Amino acid sequence: MDGGPIQDYLLNIIKIIISIVLMSIQEDIENTLEVLNRLKDEEGIILVEGQNDIESLINLGINARIIAVSQYNIFDVIESISEKEVIVLTDFDKKGTLLFKRYVKELQSSGKKVIVIYYRELKKYLKKYITGIEQIYPFLEKRDVLDDNEDLIW
Repeated sequence: MDGGPIQDYLLNIIKIIISIVLMSIQEDIENTLEVLNRLKDEEGIILVEGQNDIESLINLGINARIIAVSQYNIFDVIESISEKEVIVLTDFDKKGTLLFKRYVKELQSSGKKVIVIYYRELKKYLKKYITGIEQIYPFLEKRDVLDDNEDLIW
């Protein structure tokens, strides 16, 4: 049974909206994979909030030294870092953002070079889908865009 021109028009609008949303998700995933591939080449230490964040990054093929900071005093963590470059990857929620700002400030005060581009880019591409670093691997795995932890592909 034909619903008429109005129904056809509405169905076409719905198809266009779905197409736009899917293209946006695809673009965000492609950008995320590009960021993660660059992160794989970094040699600095990576600070994350918890152990699950470490496991997610390892599953994504990140081989840098990674420290979970949530159980430690900020100054003890900073004092234990011998590397000159530090990448801060806290969660994208309010608590993680505040922790990110605090670590960046204190690390810079201690003379460390803080690399913030990875956090900013991952947050930009992923915040509308997930809130934490530990969720990156499951998010990408669910979309079947990972290739056996070797290279991230689309």
